[in-house]
Amino acid sequence: MNKTRLEAFSDGVFAIVITLLVLDIRPDLPGGTGWAMFVHAGPKILIYALSFILVGLYWVSHHNMLHFVEHTDRLFLWLNLLLLLVVAFIPYPAALLSSTHADTGSLCIYVATLSLANLLGAAVWFHATKGHRLVSNRIPPDFVKFVYVIHLAPVGVYLLAGLLAWQFREASLFLVALVPGFYVLPNPFIDRRVRAAHAAIKTSQTHGQQR
Repeated sequence: MNKTRLEAFSDGVFAIVITLLVLDIRPDLPGGTGWAMFVHAGPKILIYALSFILVGLYWVSHHNMLHFVEHTDRLFLWLNLLLLLVVAFIPYPAALLSSTHADTGSLCIYVATLSLANLLGAAVWFHATKGHRLVSNRIPPDFVKFVYVIHLAPVGVYLLAGLLAWQFREASLFLVALVPGFYVLPNPFIDRRVRAAHAAIKTSQTHGQQR
C-alpha cells in the first residue's frame, strides 16, 4: 500500500475519534439555566479537553513518525491498525471518567488505554526501524532510540497514575494532565533532536545527489 493512503486513512480515524469525544458533553441539569448547566458540565468539559489534547498528541506523534517512513509492508499496516483500534477506543474510557466522576476503576481503564496506545506506537516504530526495514538508513541511531523514549516515557507516568488512583484520584488526574504539557509546550529537548534528524537526512540526500 502507498504510504499516502495509510496516512489519509489514519488521519480520518483520528478526526472521527476527536469528534466523538465531544458527544459525551450534554446538558443534564433539568430546569437549570444555561450558565448553571455549563458549570455543572465543567468536569466533563475538562475531561473532554484533556482527552482531545491527548488524542491530538497521538496524531502529531503518528504524523511525525510517518514522515520518516519511506514505505510500508503488511505487518506495518496491521500494527498501525492495532494502534488506531486503541486510539478509537479512547472516547469510551473518557466517557466512563466523566460519568463516574473519575472513580478508581475508570481512572485505571483510562490510563491503561493510554499506556497501550503508547506501547503500540513504539511497536510500530520498532518494526519500521529494525534493520531500517521501512525507514531511511540515514536516520541517526540516536534519534531512533530517542523516539522510543518519547513513546515509552509516558507509560511510566500512566502506571504511577493508575497506582495513585486507588487513594489519590486528584493526583492521578494531575499526573495524566502533565504528559501532554511536556510535549505540547515549547520543548527544546524534543525540537532540537527532530531538527537534527531532518538535517542529517537532508545532508545525506544532498551528498548523494552530488555524487
